[in-house]
Amino acid sequence: MSELLSIKEISQELGIPQSTLRYYRDLFMDYLPAAGEGKKKRFYPEAVVVFQTIAKGMHKNKNADDIASDLNQRFTRFIDVNEADEKTQESSATYSQNDEIHQSQALTSLTQLDGSAIMAVIASQNQALQQIAATVSIVNEQQEELHNLKQEVTNLEERLERELTNHFQLVDTQLRQAIEQRETRKLKSFWQRLFA
Repeated sequence: MSELLSIKEISQELGIPQSTLRYYRDLFMDYLPAAGEGKKKRFYPEAVVVFQTIAKGMHKNKNADDIASDLNQRFTRFIDVNEADEKTQESSATYSQNDEIHQSQALTSLTQLDGSAIMAVIASQNQALQQIAATVSIVNEQQEELHNLKQEVTNLEERLERELTNHFQLVDTQLRQAIEQRETRKLKSFWQRLFA
């Protein structure tokens, strides 16, 4: 049998504070293989990998539901039968039909808990997907609006360029006419201008 580890030993091995490991333990105890009760609780070496996975998830800012989903995919879930149904333990060593009913009820309630937990995860994922879809829709609308604005700016620039070209051509024509009129006035003699 492999040596059991305390929170302190796991903390030293992973470089994670003991208080943080206790917090992880309290949130995800179902995934941590352990033996003992209370302060005497010790963890099997396999729990180190579970603690690492939890720490990585927390480091990536995942919420507890997402981390639990990751753990559920990668690790076995441990259920303390004593906590699940204390009524099934009786002081006598005899096995009765009542014990069988209590155990069946405990397993049914655990199955329902697992089912409801799965449904809660699915519901939260559906909600997240709906939010993502709404965000994508908004982004698409904004991109279309941006494209329309760019097209409008391009049209306005072309119009401005045409109008400026026409304006400069008109000014140029008027200046040439004014210069030509001035030239023709200078060519006429004093008497031609006077009697004209």
